[in-house]
Amino acid sequence: MTRIRSSKGINCLNKVSVFAAVALSVALLSGCAAAKKVTSKLDYSTGTYVSQQQVDAFQKGKTRQADVIAAIGNPPQKAEIMGKEVWTYTYTLIPAMPFQPNKFENTVVEFDKKGVVVNAYKSGGTPGQSGNPLINAAGL
Repeated sequence: MTRIRSSKGINCLNKVSVFAAVALSVALLSGCAAAKKVTSKLDYSTGTYVSQQQVDAFQKGKTRQADVIAAIGNPPQKAEIMGKEVWTYTYTLIPAMPFQPNKFENTVVEFDKKGVVVNAYKSGGTPGQSGNPLINAAGL
């Protein structure tokens, strides 16, 4: 038996395989880009997430403790520092995607003796201080 090869068939096959490889590469790369923007159901988070918009809504001299509790809940940590009551909300996010950085942040709200907001801000949290004793013990 003799096989007849057509140069058109080979060129067409090469074009299809190159197109398929390019399409697959684009799909994989766009999937990775989208993974950075969307939190996965497999991500692990602990604490209270407080957005910057929520922090900005707390007005100095006007917002009261009851307003803060209504907006973001009771604080897991309270302290009195130099005559101010300081509430700290910790938040930790451990992404399921490999090579994504963990996120540690604190939201701090300071009140005067009358229970009115003096200052509210976000700060970088301390790794290992998530508010969850199991995560703290694991050193995550």
